[in-house]
Amino acid sequence: MALTTRHEVTVEWGDCDPAGIVYYPAYFRWCDQGTARLFVAAGVVRDDLSSGQWREGPPLVKAECSFRRSSQPGEKLVVESHVSRFGRSSFTISHVLRDASGEIAAEGAETRIWAKKEGDASTLKAVPIPDEVRRRLAG
Repeated sequence: MALTTRHEVTVEWGDCDPAGIVYYPAYFRWCDQGTARLFVAAGVVRDDLSSGQWREGPPLVKAECSFRRSSQPGEKLVVESHVSRFGRSSFTISHVLRDASGEIAAEGAETRIWAKKEGDASTLKAVPIPDEVRRRLAG
């Protein structure tokens, strides 16, 4: 069973467009929050900032979201997140956002790579996911 995290978000007025429904970037923000919580639950240090320079971690390379129905201010959504696929150096985190009745409001996915860099962003290079990271995220 894959490690899964859940957190609740309340749709706020500022999350919505003039029509009163969630503006799409809010879903991506909530998915990113789910990813951060998943890393914390797994005990995976996302970025090594102790040196003042990011050197290794999981940058985002693809994000997508399917909107099943509109959500509006005051509504509470539960974001469920887990790793649904591992490759050699990439992995996919799937997110499902459900309302109080359990109905799916949106489904998202992030593809991330495990990468290292030795200087600026031009040195970024995909590397195999460390076994310990894979084991922790898999649950």
